[in-house]
Amino acid sequence: MENKSSSINLRFLVIYIFITICVSACIFRLFDLQIVKGDEYKEQSEKRLVRAAPIKAPRGEMIDRYGRPLVTNRMGFYIQIQKLNSDDESLNHTLLELLRIMQEENAEYTTTFPIKGEVPYYYEFSQGVENSDDMITNWKKERKLEKYQTPEEIVNHYKTKFKISDNFSPQDILTLVSLRYEMELRDFGSMNPYTFATDVPMEVVQKVKEQSLILPGISIEIEPIREFPNGALAAHILGRTGIIYKEEYDLLKEQGYGMNDFIGKDGMEKILEKYLKGKDGYRSVEQTKNGGIAQVLKNQPATPGNYAVLTLDLKLQQTMEEALKTRIEQARSGRAKDAYCGAAVAVEVTSGEVLAMASYPSYDPAEYNSNYSQLLQDPNNPLFNRALCGVYEPGSTFKPLVAIAALEEDIITPSTQILDKGVYEYYAPSYTPSCLEWSSRRRTHGSINAAKAIGVSCNYFFYEIGRLMGIETMNSYARSFGLGEPTGIELYEETGNLAGPEFRAKFNAQWYPGDTIQAAIGQSDNGFTPAQIVEYLTTILNKGTRRNLHLLKEIKSYETGETVYHENPKIMSQIEMKDSTYQAVIEGMRQVVDDGTARAVFSDFSVNVGGKTGTAQVSNGHDNVLFMGFAPLENPQIAVAVVLEHGASSSYAAMVARDIFETYLETEQQTNTPTEEMTQNGLLE
Repeated sequence: MENKSSSINLRFLVIYIFITICVSACIFRLFDLQIVKGDEYKEQSEKRLVRAAPIKAPRGEMIDRYGRPLVTNRMGFYIQIQKLNSDDESLNHTLLELLRIMQEENAEYTTTFPIKGEVPYYYEFSQGVENSDDMITNWKKERKLEKYQTPEEIVNHYKTKFKISDNFSPQDILTLVSLRYEMELRDFGSMNPYTFATDVPMEVVQKVKEQSLILPGISIEIEPIREFPNGALAAHILGRTGIIYKEEYDLLKEQGYGMNDFIGKDGMEKILEKYLKGKDGYRSVEQTKNGGIAQVLKNQPATPGNYAVLTLDLKLQQTMEEALKTRIEQARSGRAKDAYCGAAVAVEVTSGEVLAMASYPSYDPAEYNSNYSQLLQDPNNPLFNRALCGVYEPGSTFKPLVAIAALEEDIITPSTQILDKGVYEYYAPSYTPSCLEWSSRRRTHGSINAAKAIGVSCNYFFYEIGRLMGIETMNSYARSFGLGEPTGIELYEETGNLAGPEFRAKFNAQWYPGDTIQAAIGQSDNGFTPAQIVEYLTTILNKGTRRNLHLLKEIKSYETGETVYHENPKIMSQIEMKDSTYQAVIEGMRQVVDDGTARAVFSDFSVNVGGKTGTAQVSNGHDNVLFMGFAPLENPQIAVAVVLEHGASSSYAAMVARDIFETYLETEQQTNTPTEEMTQNGLLE
């Protein structure tokens, strides 16, 4: 019995010792967890959130036909706001701290909230643009606001919605409402961070990092920034990029775009979006409770977009833009006090490749957002692409087309002589227009043929053949040569208009026989773009074959440098022009330069050229002036069209063309052999 009792006591002792050891171990472990390693484990617990952080892919670059950069990238910083498990009050305080830093450094951020100012607030949808009642009504409807709510009531509505404290100043309240509105508009949420500001100055970056503890959810990320190394050069061609709007996102999200992505907004940036857009990478990161990055778990690099080789010649583009500026200023310093604007287009004759295209005045795409209000208010409208969208009466530059039509239809032959009588009396007494030579000098050109008529720009000659031909035939040839028709260029363009009964009918107006002879000298309702005029000229030089104008030469792979797309010119229309017709018209355009209205401009030029001047009267101000020309005369390689608004004298337009020809001929001599650098970079084949 005693042995049995001793055995039981021993078991209890073992159990007691085991329990004591276990309890001691637990106590030690708790001490270790809470006291010894408490801070370490606490820090680890704040790193439990894992998220994917995007690595933005650089857009593909654009280069000119010789490999010189037109649009590039640089690395910059942007501020991103992450949605944490915090309340509205905390978020509002954080945003105000961030806004304070931005204000201290005069840094910019974007918000589209249309209510501005101080109480009483006012609407401003775009600075410098008058706000209509319709704009306000439509905005209220889109945001599900009451029709008759005042700006103050709308601000209070959003203040309540976003739980913005009454303790803030009225200005801080409006600022917070504007920002929270924008964040809501862009679907800010746990899976969709908000890009607060892009291309942030280094001073802001430093301050945000220094104050990260009081800026939970605010992070600094790296992004490629679009760079324009040549400033405003070719702005209307290259275009710009911008952040995706909500309306755009609804269409683009299926293509892999995010709300914070940048896309091409206009110009070649927009046209070539599918080629220039790269593939974003990502980092899988462990995030602290403040939104900071604890460690990177996985890294998938971004793939840059392909690069585009444009048909442009950078040096020629520089010459064209400088020539427009210089010659317009010269015209204005003379008698053309209202000369401020113009456009020019230069094209390779055989291919339709646009070598240069400019609209003056222009703008800097890099400063588009910051200068938007000034650009809108500028009376000379620098955002308007006059080369493709400016519609101008062609004046006498239309006469070669009329001569071609008359020669091809056998209404006249190259040797046919028509006597210039000064006053055209076919429609007398009701309508008796005169030749300029008669009205200005009381002289006539005498008996002249088609070539001479082009050379001296005789209105009487073209009155007669225009009447004999009729407007329908005239317009049929005009369309075949690209006038009143799309040029086929990649960018948006106006198609202009051909004078005739069809056009007049749009305005319930009547077409009279006398209108036909006015149309024959490039007046009446005729209106074409500079791009159409140069395409018409190249069609003449190609003996009736019209090729599309184009700006894209090829797309090259970023990874391999191989060509993934090559643009081939397309034949838009074609007529079989007789050699005799071609020779007569070319001879006429030679005479313009050698003996006619452009003689003074090209008297000492190094090569023979051909051209045609034009003057078009406008209702208000000095005449618009035009010049279309080509070089060399014997083997046309480059064709140019120039328009100067209110330039008064066509000599100024011809001077622009001369400047372009000089640079082109110099460049051709220098670049016939590819440089070693171009060959090594795979920019030329």
